Amino acid sequence: MKDKVELLIEETGCERGEAELALEMCGYQVEEAVRQIPRLLLDICALKGKFVLPGKNQHGLALAVLNLRSRKVLRVRAVLSYDPAVCGVGLDEDWFAFEKHLYGCRLWDGSLPAESLEVEQSLAAHLRAAPPALFERLRAMGSEEAAEVVAQPLREHFRAPSLSLRLKKDILDLGQFQTLRRSPAPAARRGRAHRAPPPEELLVLKVVFEENLEGTAAGDLRAGDLAFARVVDGRDIARYLARLFGGLSPEGPLPIEVPVEAVEAVAGGVLVRVRFAVGVAGDGVVPAARLLRTGRGPAGGRADVAWWRRFFT
Repeated sequence: MKDKVELLIEETGCERGEAELALEMCGYQVEEAVRQIPRLLLDICALKGKFVLPGKNQHGLALAVLNLRSRKVLRVRAVLSYDPAVCGVGLDEDWFAFEKHLYGCRLWDGSLPAESLEVEQSLAAHLRAAPPALFERLRAMGSEEAAEVVAQPLREHFRAPSLSLRLKKDILDLGQFQTLRRSPAPAARRGRAHRAPPPEELLVLKVVFEENLEGTAAGDLRAGDLAFARVVDGRDIARYLARLFGGLSPEGPLPIEVPVEAVEAVAGGVLVRVRFAVGVAGDGVVPAARLLRTGRGPAGGRADVAWWRRFFT
């Protein structure tokens, strides 16, 4: 019995009491207990919130899913819009349906994709930097008390003490979280295969990078650097977005200063991914030794101006 308990703890990371309970429930069959353990781990906290900025007539949704045991932030999503209909989703919806609605709202007229990305990143950074004690307190908090955990960083981000937020806190077991992640998209059409969507509905544009003899070697780029990319994707949606970002003129593509998101070694050089906005990235392959026109730090040193403001305002 002791060996089985130790094996189960090692395999699943559960506590001794949970391992003993799972084994007892499963007739001391270790394999079955491994499958049942996720149903006993009530460690997933889903925070689903609706917020309003009265002074700007802006409405938004925020979702944070946390693992209280490991103290990890599993996902943070946000959308900001002038359309109050974004808040039409019920807080009683499971986190997966809430997230799907949130993603859909990003495509609506009136949504603010770049601002949404900044809200998302600000909230994620706040939660990742939170003290371990917060994760312990969240387990016992009610929804109203937990609302302040999300409202505080939002008020600081917008510098808006008048921001109001309604929030529902759900505690899920690990099995529920994993099952919901595999659920088919609710808007899937009949007659087609049901497939769970990717974590981010990402449109990747084909880009080429500006060269500069005094620039940075492509292989030395790091996430957070700024590169100058031209959208050379021939698709209609790509041309539309390039024009929206200020990267297309009657004479052809113009360079856009964008942050590097990732660099990966591939055949023929390195694959550089840059981020244009929420749900829109750009990929280009260049030789590792090629010198590219780049910047360092936010907006080439203009720390008071977010990089996206040049494209969306």
